[in-house]
Amino acid sequence: MSAANVEVVRRIHEHWDREESVSELVADDMEYVNPSYAVEGGTRVGRRWFGSVRETYPDFLFRVERYVDTPGDEVVVLGRYTASGGASGVSLEGEHGYVWTIRDGRAVRFQWFQSHGEALEAAGLSD
Repeated sequence: MSAANVEVVRRIHEHWDREESVSELVADDMEYVNPSYAVEGGTRVGRRWFGSVRETYPDFLFRVERYVDTPGDEVVVLGRYTASGGASGVSLEGEHGYVWTIRDGRAVRFQWFQSHGEALEAAGLSD
């Protein structure tokens, strides 16, 4: 993993926290991959999907705990989230793991998982 790739991902998360545009950091045709157990599992294409989590969870907040070195173009981000359902108001919290693929200074793929272990495994790493 290059320091430049980590910097791209760090900047994406900073912008996301402030609900600022990440268009200069995310490819127009970025793949947004939901795990099979998600309400809407599968892959979507286009950066608009990146912001869709806030449509369901308006107060979604992800706190990065660490970035994990991987070979190649991937950056793994481990952290914890809090949110409440927009319609139900039910409070949620837990861990998430993200695997970002960076090419030419832009995110081209984003995968999320409900556990750190799943994200590490997806990147070919272990806890």
